[in-house]
Amino acid sequence: MAFLLRPVYFAGKKAVEGIAGIGEVIMILIYTLRTLPYTFKNFDLTIKQMISVGVTSVPLLFVTSIFTGMVATVQAEFQFRDLVADKFVGTAACKMILIELGPILTALVLAGRVGSALAAEIGSMREKEELDAYTVLGLDPFRYLALPRFLAFIVMVPSLTVISNCLALIGGWIVCVLALDITTYTYYTGMQYLFNFMDLFAGIIKAFVFGVIIFVLGYYHGLNAGAGAKGVGLATMNVVVSSSVMILIADFFLAALLFQ
Repeated sequence: MAFLLRPVYFAGKKAVEGIAGIGEVIMILIYTLRTLPYTFKNFDLTIKQMISVGVTSVPLLFVTSIFTGMVATVQAEFQFRDLVADKFVGTAACKMILIELGPILTALVLAGRVGSALAAEIGSMREKEELDAYTVLGLDPFRYLALPRFLAFIVMVPSLTVISNCLALIGGWIVCVLALDITTYTYYTGMQYLFNFMDLFAGIIKAFVFGVIIFVLGYYHGLNAGAGAKGVGLATMNVVVSSSVMILIADFFLAALLFQ
């Protein structure tokens, strides 16, 4: 009988742990938002995190964005070949990049790079009891640790998305001119055709939400990292997996909400 009840116990335990984890993630976000009035009290910490999250990610983003634009343009040209005019290649590439590819790929790259770094940093601080030291000294960890990182993510992820969009469109232009025998004028006019500012704003809104997701999950997994190097390593792996999954889920709901 006990053997038959074991799967039920396991499923119930995982469900309770999942609900508790969701509650903890929400509380991390609430506690961080409560410290927003202190934004400009320690703005140097925020600037430092913006450099860490944004500026240092530009070289990696440069490579991924250029080739993303190239792939999108090649695929658009292949699908439209002998069906529609060449200018629609620029139209399709622009739509794909601004609405989906730019925000999604930027967020996934940052989840792997800075999201994992955040979890490792917070996990190491927890392991060395530095978080407890903040409390003993009467300092709020959310004000000095969470808030600067939160602001860095919600500012730099949309900013990097805009940069990624521009680089991807440049990559599409490069492959059009060098490989697809499509002129600059044709590609440029195609980008303007059917362009809607909502496409651009939707991508930025998505990037903002993705930045919040990466921060909250990175901080959560850092706080719950196990002991030793193994625990920190598992935390970094978990934040990449969970962030990537939540980004894709959030993308679906945002797309349904913004383009209904």
